Amino acid sequence: MKKYLTLATAMLAPLLLCACSTTGTATPPSETTITTSKYLKSDLYGVWYSNADDGTSQALSLLLLKADGSATDFLILSEKNAMQKIVQQSSWTYDPERNVFEQTVSEVSIQKGKAPAEVTHPHEVIRASVELVKLDNKVMGIKFKREDGEVTGYLKGSPAMLEKLKRIQ
Repeated sequence: MKKYLTLATAMLAPLLLCACSTTGTATPPSETTITTSKYLKSDLYGVWYSNADDGTSQALSLLLLKADGSATDFLILSEKNAMQKIVQQSSWTYDPERNVFEQTVSEVSIQKGKAPAEVTHPHEVIRASVELVKLDNKVMGIKFKREDGEVTGYLKGSPAMLEKLKRIQ
């Protein structure tokens, strides 16, 4: 159970932007930071995912960024017979001139096992710079570098994954 709690804690903290994070050393974005425009807002659309498996515990994190400015984060943690599902609703914007991604969290739902979900309505704003990870000019992943230096990475989901996610929402 201790492993499960450790994994859950590790995955929940960065859920505000998403999960599976590692500490980075990047210069955090700020209101006065000006960077070269690298990406378009449309480059961020779609489903992004990461997963972790330590043999006894598993975690799956999905981030869905929609063209209408809405976002949904999913985090599913499981260990043996225990499961926890966390769903975060938010809005997002991207300023390509400053390379600043901003996510405003409006609702967090936590469901443990088959119990009804507990819903809260925080108002939290998270800011991060964006870096797309490419292989042979094809987008393979994305990195968000938060203001506090935390780096969160995802792999690019497939169109089939996006269609399945749309059906379960």
